[in-house]
Amino acid sequence: MFRLDPKMVRIASGVGLASAPLALGVVIVLASLDGSAKDASSQATARSSAAVRCAGEQSYPGITVEAVVDWSRSSASPAPSETPAPSPQEGTGGDQTSAPLPQASGNIPENVNASPDFLALRDQLESAIVAYDGDVGGIDVAIAVTDLQNGETISVGGNVLHRTGCVINLFALLGAVSQFQAGNASPDGLDYSIKKGIGGSYPPEVKNFTQSIFGSYWEGTYYARSLMSSWGMTASYFDHIPFYGGEYPSPNILTALETNDILARLWNEQLFDYQWTVYTLGVLRDSYWYVNYILPGRLPPEATVGHKIGYYADWDGWVNNDTGIVTFQGADGTKNAYAITYLSQLANTERAGYSFGARISRDVWDWMVGKYGLWQPPTPEPTPPPTLEPTPQPTPTPAPSDTSTASPSPVESATRTPRH
Repeated sequence: MFRLDPKMVRIASGVGLASAPLALGVVIVLASLDGSAKDASSQATARSSAAVRCAGEQSYPGITVEAVVDWSRSSASPAPSETPAPSPQEGTGGDQTSAPLPQASGNIPENVNASPDFLALRDQLESAIVAYDGDVGGIDVAIAVTDLQNGETISVGGNVLHRTGCVINLFALLGAVSQFQAGNASPDGLDYSIKKGIGGSYPPEVKNFTQSIFGSYWEGTYYARSLMSSWGMTASYFDHIPFYGGEYPSPNILTALETNDILARLWNEQLFDYQWTVYTLGVLRDSYWYVNYILPGRLPPEATVGHKIGYYADWDGWVNNDTGIVTFQGADGTKNAYAITYLSQLANTERAGYSFGARISRDVWDWMVGKYGLWQPPTPEPTPPPTLEPTPQPTPTPAPSDTSTASPSPVESATRTPRH
């Protein structure tokens, strides 16, 4: 019931913003300037029937897409004007209506290092996605899963471009933490903005903490964008903090595989040192209860989930996304973890996207627990009955003994505590 009013506002705002450019019959000519995005015809990519429909002009009434997005529309020179944006509702994970996605894809090889058992999970997920796409009348779903014990990754539609909603603000957080680690800024005094902006998926507070750190929230966006590029994210793109992109901006874009790759690097301390890795994971785990309905939605209490959610109604359907790291204590007592990215778009209803994400998140959990088991605390020994104290006996005179000191027995060192 808590999310009912914000949901209705998001639907109304998405439809309202969409109607203006579509009613004008705008013709948009988009061209790639940096060459980073590959033409869709150059690489075969798994797409749902909804994605295929979206690639055709019938999904864009009044709009003609000739190539790919002109990234210069949000380049650093000149800077976009910081005009007030519509105030998002409490708890929103949304965004404003954006231009169509470019006809491009990512280029990370899919399913190349996975074991046969892991590939069987991939096939199970693909079958579920295909069946669900037909059941709900079209939805474009992508998923990537990385076993963080061995680095194996599986994906379905892992290179397909997706709108992001507030999931893109994960990279605003990573940009902020990069500055914390470098000593150029401090989280002191920003605790509420970071918790509310990330854990509550509330864009105004993301704007606030990036503006505090960088002097301008647009400078924070540019910095995060440069980090993404330096990390090899050639298909993903951080155009704007949701709701603060100006009028009809280029879309924020992620692929499941590129996002999961960043999560794996975070876990393996390849983005930050130990201190700031722990800090970042702590922020992602400190989410408000009302955003815990996709990846954590059907998971049991044994699961610890650090994640970033994003959702909104765009002019061609609902976007419902979630990405994060799930940890649990395996049967041998060690901590196990996996990264998972669920991206969906073009859904006819909000529920169609988020409920399916929760369902296949549980499928992945069941597979991981089937592989590693779950820790079961040992059954306590029954309390023995009290014994009668023996009658005291006279203490015999001790015999002379060897006064040499015995060598202490070696003590086995304690098992290393998992780092994260």
